[in-house]
Amino acid sequence: MIDYYRVTNENRLLFGSATRLLEYIPADLKAWNRNLMLKVFPYLHDVKIDLAWGGPLCCSANLFPQIGTLPAHDNVFYVQGYSGFGVTPSHIVCKVLAEGMAEGSERYELMSSIPHVNIFGKDKLRRVMTTAGKVWHQTSGYWKGRR
Repeated sequence: MIDYYRVTNENRLLFGSATRLLEYIPADLKAWNRNLMLKVFPYLHDVKIDLAWGGPLCCSANLFPQIGTLPAHDNVFYVQGYSGFGVTPSHIVCKVLAEGMAEGSERYELMSSIPHVNIFGKDKLRRVMTTAGKVWHQTSGYWKGRR
């Protein structure tokens, strides 16, 4: 699994990583992320971590973020399903969401028109399916020479 990071407008480091193969949320997220961060940035050992968060991996069937409004509430907007790639595309996706909230835009209309596919068995088999997907994508990276 990859680590991902970027510098925010406030000149702060936003760093993240996925759990390796099994889908679980570590009890101490600050310690978990610190260990991963120090492998990439060992010189940051004295830097304070202000916030750590975690949650289950939210994958969409087509691995593309879902954007739109709730069916019965056209003033409730959402974006979800970054499929483990949220740090990078969240900039543009949230800008498109803001455009849709303000006055609408072609980009918002296009992204919100992408159909959402319901995955059969996702509620009961979520952890198994997520783990299988992680294993598949990680091993396919080795086969294709990306690791």
